[in-house]
Amino acid sequence: MVRGRVTLNQVAERAGVSPATVSKVMNGRVGVGAATREAIEKLVDELGYVGISETERPIRRQRDPLVELIIDSFENPYSLMIIAGATTAAETSGVTIATGRLTTPAREDPVRWAERIARSGRVGVVEVTSRFSTAREAALRAVGLPAVFIDPLDVPRVAVYSVGATNWAGGVDATRHLAALGHRRIAFIGGATGAACDLARRQGYATALEEYGLPYDPSLVVDGSRSFDEGGAITAALLSQRNPPTAIFTSSDVTALGALDAARKLGVSVPDQLSIVGFDDIPFTSMSPPPLTTVHQPIREIGQAAVAMVMGLAAGQPPPTRRIELATHLVVRGSTAPRP
Repeated sequence: MVRGRVTLNQVAERAGVSPATVSKVMNGRVGVGAATREAIEKLVDELGYVGISETERPIRRQRDPLVELIIDSFENPYSLMIIAGATTAAETSGVTIATGRLTTPAREDPVRWAERIARSGRVGVVEVTSRFSTAREAALRAVGLPAVFIDPLDVPRVAVYSVGATNWAGGVDATRHLAALGHRRIAFIGGATGAACDLARRQGYATALEEYGLPYDPSLVVDGSRSFDEGGAITAALLSQRNPPTAIFTSSDVTALGALDAARKLGVSVPDQLSIVGFDDIPFTSMSPPPLTTVHQPIREIGQAAVAMVMGLAAGQPPPTRRIELATHLVVRGSTAPRP
């Protein structure tokens, strides 16, 4: 699958015509017979030819370049904030953002998908929190399209360009805050099992526990929460333990809101009996009852940085580093208090 770019001359040689004839077909010009045009179009599709002009035309002619922004879910507040940041970057730099769901390239042959979006005038691709696909990334390279990944769940190889947050530092800050309040049984609810960003947050959690001389208790660490309901169910199970935690650090605000709801249903007062810290700082966390203490992640800025990075790559100006991490910080609100 990983092959060099097919050239216009190679297509012409296989078709038995001149390169000028192939160029006419690729650019939609007249002067080519119907049968010849059909044969060339079929051969182009079989060989996977993508003309240089097709991928570079938007930049060369100063038209608005098209960047493909692939999202795994449009229902997640995190993804919506990434889109907001990407569109902000687009507005200031003359870029057009085309959004699509991950399900489309995931079910399509990677090479065919890459060739199709290259022909449509895209100059680069940004994937948001999706499972890293070596085949898809290789197909994009084969057609000359740069790709930037935003905190992929799988850890990509070092040659991949990516943008994210200081997840480990955020985990440390959240857990230090709870330990400094006197909490000794601090639970951690992680996100998708094996997700690189969640692993970093859990490692930060473990580091802060060690700093305060607190044991790492596997019974207080649960992965797999991706939703409000799952966060609530995991919290209910944690609070039913014989020696329940007095504080919970969750790997996302959506999970933390589920934890708040579960505590309320069980009659556990937050923060008087239970402290809860989230991660992301999505907009409505400041309005939750009580307002959520959380690790602020610069989500919009991450979207902006990813678009800037992919446009630099498309213009032949790679960044000095393949990985950009933007700083997190703790925002203390009403969901945390000293240990009861």
